[in-house]
Amino acid sequence: MSADLIAHLQDVAADFGALSARRMFGGYGIYHDGVMIGLISDEVLYLKVDDQSRERFRAADSGPFLYTRRGETVPTSYWSVPEAAMESPQDMRPWLVLAYEAALRKANAAASKVGVRKAGPVKTRPAKAKSASAKSATVAAGKPGVAKPKLAKGKSEKARLEKPRLKKAGSATTKPTKPDAKRR
Repeated sequence: MSADLIAHLQDVAADFGALSARRMFGGYGIYHDGVMIGLISDEVLYLKVDDQSRERFRAADSGPFLYTRRGETVPTSYWSVPEAAMESPQDMRPWLVLAYEAALRKANAAASKVGVRKAGPVKTRPAKAKSASAKSATVAAGKPGVAKPKLAKGKSEKARLEKPRLKKAGSATTKPTKPDAKRR
């Protein structure tokens, strides 16, 4: 049962630090400091690998977690843990460290890619011509391109932001409505 495996994993990870598990895709994701470092599927623990750590796992006769998509078997970046590592905290710690470091490298690489996209060229549109009143409002606001809204005397900012309340039909202050357009 996976609950027993998770409890055993938390015991052998005592030298490494706290691990948590979350249900996902019929198995469990294993997390350390909010970073997914492993998964449990079919009562097997798989840990995160990357190009720097894959050979260590391969040398220990570990293999990747595989799943089938559209009839094709797809390997993942999670590899099984050597059986000996499941026996003691001293044997498990190096594998957990490798997995955590691989997960951090992946997260940092993804973050740097996002940063590159955000820092890319900015597309601008040509400025539209402003009316004389818009130009004076911009100057009055003290900021280029930003007009400061003028409030009617006696109205607070809160009152300006509230939705207008409808008044009863037939009162002298309601505006007449336009007749409905002819329907085709």
